Amino acid sequence: MANEQTSYSAVTCVNCNLDKLCIPKGLDPSDVGELALRVNRNNIRQKGEVIYHAGSTFRGIIALRSGSAKLLSYDGDGNELIVDFILPGELLGFDGFAKQTHNCTAIALETVNFCHLPAYRLDMLVGNTSNLSHILLQRSCDQFDFQVQKALFNRRTAEERVAYFIVALSDRLKLRGYSEMEFRFSMSREEIGNYLGITQETVSRIFHHFQAMNMIEIKAKRLKIIDKKKLSS
Repeated sequence: MANEQTSYSAVTCVNCNLDKLCIPKGLDPSDVGELALRVNRNNIRQKGEVIYHAGSTFRGIIALRSGSAKLLSYDGDGNELIVDFILPGELLGFDGFAKQTHNCTAIALETVNFCHLPAYRLDMLVGNTSNLSHILLQRSCDQFDFQVQKALFNRRTAEERVAYFIVALSDRLKLRGYSEMEFRFSMSREEIGNYLGITQETVSRIFHHFQAMNMIEIKAKRLKIIDKKKLSS
């Protein structure tokens, strides 16, 4: 235990700049300190490496500190379906919480650094921390609500889906202190299309259309929003 703690970064749950988005949001200061003692930090995965596999035993809650990841599921024919893209401050692992076995696979889209609250320590914290179970339930419900919204917006036209995706990604990055008007896509057009339920070619065509309408500008994987209000409408 002592050796494990000495390997921790100086950045803890107490002074992390993502504390307003991650598990500490809503916890009492004393409980945040208790959480900081239980979390394993500085776990690194390179682009394309698996964070956890579908079918594996639930290993606890994971919070991204930097980088991004994709959460995958598979249909009956084994086709890959992208459930969500995860950004810094967001949590992974709830797909394994109920049955103690992960339903999804999480893969790094770029180099990621994440914190890990192991399952056995999670049980200890829930018993010792007054409202942690409520906060975890709230985070889980937030993810469910998001999936409901996604199901509804997937009934929209392809152009509306792509516009919504860009605006939502911009808003999520703004919450994390990044630029909302210019950012790099860590996901490919094929992955965006998979997530939105449209083809890679359709995503590329709509990007070109939005550029022609002077709403966005794309160079390689960097996107600049020129007119967010028009894009949102």
